[in-house]
Amino acid sequence: MIDNKEFEEENFKNSKDEAEKLLNDKKKAKKKLEDAFEKANKNKGKLEEVWNYLQLFFSISKDYLNGSYKEIPKGSIIAIMGSLVYFLSPIDLIPDFIPVVGFLDDIAVLGLVFKQVKSDLDDYEEWKNNQ
Repeated sequence: MIDNKEFEEENFKNSKDEAEKLLNDKKKAKKKLEDAFEKANKNKGKLEEVWNYLQLFFSISKDYLNGSYKEIPKGSIIAIMGSLVYFLSPIDLIPDFIPVVGFLDDIAVLGLVFKQVKSDLDDYEEWKNNQ
């Protein structure tokens, strides 16, 4: 029997695998990014805890995909894109449609990835502010 943490880890691993493939197909990656952005905007109130992370994730992903920012390690952009793929996934530990708790697993994954790539995001923000 798989426990909740294993389920979440396995789904996130699958999301990172999908993200790595998406990075080789910019058109599909941009579409996935647009879909995640749309879902985030529709659920802004439920995502308040990680809203700033999401905005950074969208911004750096967009700049990476359009080629204007390439200074991020590949593993970090895969983790960021993977977290957005996970966020979009209908297969969640806690389905998003469940009131109040539906986004808890998404929030946990987004927060974890933010902590893992924080120094890369700091570098990106510095780059962005100097544009």
